[in-house]
Amino acid sequence: MKKSIILATAILSGAFFWGSIHQQSVLAAEKPVNVYLTRHGQTMFNINGRGQGWADSPLTDTGIQVAHQLGYGLYGIHFKAAYSADNMRTFKTAHYALTSSGNGRVAVKWTPNLREGGYGSFEGQKYDEVNKITMPLLRPAGTYSGPQDFAKAQQALGKDFWPVLQDAYHDAESVDGGKYSDPTLPANLKAESANQVISRMNTELTTIAKKAAAKGGNVLVVSSGMSIPEWLSAQTNYTVNQFVNWGNEAVMKVTYKHGKFYFPKYVSSETLLYTINKGAKLQKLPANRLVVGHYSLKKNQLTGKTSPKALLTILDQKGSPIQTAQAKAAGKFKFKLTKAALNKVKHFKSFKLKSTPAGAKETLNMDSETITQTVFGDKSVSVKVAP
Repeated sequence: MKKSIILATAILSGAFFWGSIHQQSVLAAEKPVNVYLTRHGQTMFNINGRGQGWADSPLTDTGIQVAHQLGYGLYGIHFKAAYSADNMRTFKTAHYALTSSGNGRVAVKWTPNLREGGYGSFEGQKYDEVNKITMPLLRPAGTYSGPQDFAKAQQALGKDFWPVLQDAYHDAESVDGGKYSDPTLPANLKAESANQVISRMNTELTTIAKKAAAKGGNVLVVSSGMSIPEWLSAQTNYTVNQFVNWGNEAVMKVTYKHGKFYFPKYVSSETLLYTINKGAKLQKLPANRLVVGHYSLKKNQLTGKTSPKALLTILDQKGSPIQTAQAKAAGKFKFKLTKAALNKVKHFKSFKLKSTPAGAKETLNMDSETITQTVFGDKSVSVKVAP
C-alpha cells in the first residue's frame, strides 16, 4: 500500500514537472504580438446622446473620415489579422482603417465577444434619462444623484468608473421591483454585469493573442468605449489608476508576450488620440508615385511618371545625390544624364531615383515623434543600368 502511494506520488510529481516544462517551452516558442486596441468611430447614437451597447447605429461622415485618419496614423504597420465586434460600427471602422493603412487585403473577423457591454432595457435610450436611474446605483450607492455627478464619479472612481457604471446598468434592471426593466426582453438580453463583459473580452483577446503568437506580429482589434476600459481595469499589468476617456477611434498598443499582456505606463485621454492626430497630419502630405522606364547607357534617357512638378534626384550607391531634374506639370519626365553623372552611373549595376513631391514638408513634429515625409512623400525606385 505504502509503495503504491509512493509510486502514485512520483508519477503525479513527474507529470506536473513535465507539464510545467511543456508549458514553459510553449511560452518560450511564442513570439511577441502587438494588439492595437481601438474604439470604433463616431456614430449616429454618439452624436444624439443615445446608449448603444449591443444595439448599433451607423458611422457618421466624421466617423468615416476619422477612421481613414486612423489608417493613415497606422501606415507602415503590417497587420497579420484584424478583429471587430459583430456590429457595423466596429467592423466598418476596422475596414476603413485597414484600407488607408495599406492593409486592405486583411479580412476583418468579427465576434460577439468584442461587443460593448450590453445595456439591456436601456439600449437606445437618452443617456441623460438613463443616468438619472444608474448614477444613484454607482458604488457606494447613494453617493451620486444624477447626470450632474458624472464628472465627480469619474474623478473619484478612476479606472473603476467604467465597470461600476456597467454594474449600475445591470442593477437597474431589478431596482424598485424591476420597474425600469423591459418585461419583453428575455434574460439573456438584459444588461450585463461588468464581470460578464470583462470575462468575454478577456477570453477573446487572449485567444486572439495566443493565435497570433505562433508567428508574432501586429493585430488590429476594434471594440467599444466601455468594454475596453472595463477589461483594462481588471488587468494586473495595467497600472494607470486615474479615469481615462476612450474617445472615438482612440488607440492603445498592448503587447502580449510570454503569456501576459503588457500596457503603456502612461495613458491619458489625449495619448489615446495620438494615432488619429498623426494620421490627420499625414493626410495633408502630398501623395506621390514613381514609375520609371527602362534605362540604358547607350540611349542615356530616363523616362517615367511621378507626381506633378516633383523633384527627381539620382542617387549613387551611398545615397549621395548625383543629378536633379523636375517632372512636368502632368508628372511625366524625360531627361538625359549629364556627362558627370553618366561617368559615375556607367560603373554601377543600378542606381536609385528619388521623387519628392512639390511642396512636400520635410517633417511633421508630433512632439514625441518626428514623422518624415517618406511615408506619403518621397518615393524611391532602383533603376538597373543596361549597356
